Amino acid sequence: MSRYLLLHKAKLLVLADQALVSGGNFLVGVLLARALGLEGFGIFSLMWVGVLLGLSLHQAFMTQPMMTFASKFMGRFKSRYRQGVFYLQAVITIVLLLITTIVTLVVRENPGWPQWANFLPHACLATTFYLFHDFLRKTFFIRKIFIGPLLMDGALYGVLFGSLLLFDVTIGIALLGYAMGSILGLLVGLVIFVKNPDSIQDIGCCWELKFQKAVKEHYHYSIWLLGTSVLQWFAGNIFLVAAASLLGPVAVGALRMAQNMVGLSHVLFLAMENIVPAEAARQFFTHGKKRMNAYLRQMTLLMSIPFVAILAMLSILAPKLISWLYGPEYLPYNYLVSGYAVLYLFVFIAFPLRFALRSQAVTAPIFKAYLLSAIVSLAVAFPLVGKFGDMGVIAGLMVSQFITLGVYVYYLRKNPAGAPDKAVAPQKAKKANGKTSKLAASGTA
Repeated sequence: MSRYLLLHKAKLLVLADQALVSGGNFLVGVLLARALGLEGFGIFSLMWVGVLLGLSLHQAFMTQPMMTFASKFMGRFKSRYRQGVFYLQAVITIVLLLITTIVTLVVRENPGWPQWANFLPHACLATTFYLFHDFLRKTFFIRKIFIGPLLMDGALYGVLFGSLLLFDVTIGIALLGYAMGSILGLLVGLVIFVKNPDSIQDIGCCWELKFQKAVKEHYHYSIWLLGTSVLQWFAGNIFLVAAASLLGPVAVGALRMAQNMVGLSHVLFLAMENIVPAEAARQFFTHGKKRMNAYLRQMTLLMSIPFVAILAMLSILAPKLISWLYGPEYLPYNYLVSGYAVLYLFVFIAFPLRFALRSQAVTAPIFKAYLLSAIVSLAVAFPLVGKFGDMGVIAGLMVSQFITLGVYVYYLRKNPAGAPDKAVAPQKAKKANGKTSKLAASGTA
């Protein structure tokens, strides 16, 4: 098969996977919203926020550094790093399983707790395998084995839809569906992984040394990103907490319904997250900052056309779509879709700016952006929601996004692109983040 055909086959597989994930999340949201009602869907949404916190931390410490270092290390350093990453993920999974066991025992010993607490073990189990699933699919993207994520996600959503269609839908069934679907997706992924001739090299001896190397590399890279993930989660979800406290679970259900509608655009977010950071890092370490910035501008323009078209269509057709998909109970809240559509325009703009910082391993500005955003969000969340209701949530999220964009632009303008200099790039990363290990420095040769 020619290189041209292989390239286009890869792009089609990536787009198919992103369409599956985005469309699957959308349909799952519709099924849950119809089955659970506004209040039940609001409670599930609050539980899922906890899963997303785990995913955010995992991405900051595992998958985001992995996608950057995959283009940075060469030769034996690359092999050593890959092996260490798998050992590190195994340790994380074991720790999460222990936490799930402890939470289950605690909940069983306290039957007087609120009813929603009974679903905490389900949420912990879903988090454990959902994170492992995300790790393996990102590994396939790095290795350019694009059929892997597609089959893994197909297995996940197949089990999830089956559980929602065959059983009486409850919050517990939905969370267990995510857990069982992730497990099946992992099994499918492991079969593909083992059959790949290069993959078996990633499970070798001297696991302790390789594990320590992976921890060291990821620590230096993600020390700021871990704090950023907590702050990012806090800055966005404090408004949902305020809505739940002041307006009740019904308001949370309505907000999540609108976000789920606009979430159809996530197909482009996912495509950018899976493809752009690794290529931007490769451009930076190979050709320098100018080439990286040119690549990011090109991809942003390319993605912006379908993104704006999707948001416009959803805003215009919101009343009809809500009535058809969710039912009349949700129709009075159709105006929230337009609010989220405007918000997502600014979310989209932030992606390439964040990629530019991450590709250079300059993550301190990202932390500072979310720190400032979290402080402001905490100050304005309850007053805004108290005065403007559900629209106060969207207004607060916009304020938070403006602050983040402002900090990104400030740091990028403060350090404009210069001439390509492969020898300088690692030193700048060292200066920005404290220090870079000997392995990282050697891997750039």
